[in-house]
Amino acid sequence: MNKLLAAIVVSTFALGSVSGFAADAAKGDELTKEQRMDMRDRADKLTTERAAPSRHVISKVKHAPTAKKHHAKKASRHNARNAQPQP
Repeated sequence: MNKLLAAIVVSTFALGSVSGFAADAAKGDELTKEQRMDMRDRADKLTTERAAPSRHVISKVKHAPTAKKHHAKKASRHNARNAQPQP
């Protein structure tokens, strides 16, 4: 029982320390003031471009007309009903 309790305590400590090291390693390099200003200027430029009204382009290309499909009626197998009596 004591061995089980010790194993649980050790595994909990190990998992907690691993997640702490992973969080520290994930941090990236800090940006310089110039890089931040460049990114901010670029974001502002893109925002103003998206806010500007877009121009609609009218296409002058005419599409070729498509052929109409002609569906023929199927012949009935029961011609005796449709036939006229012969005089």
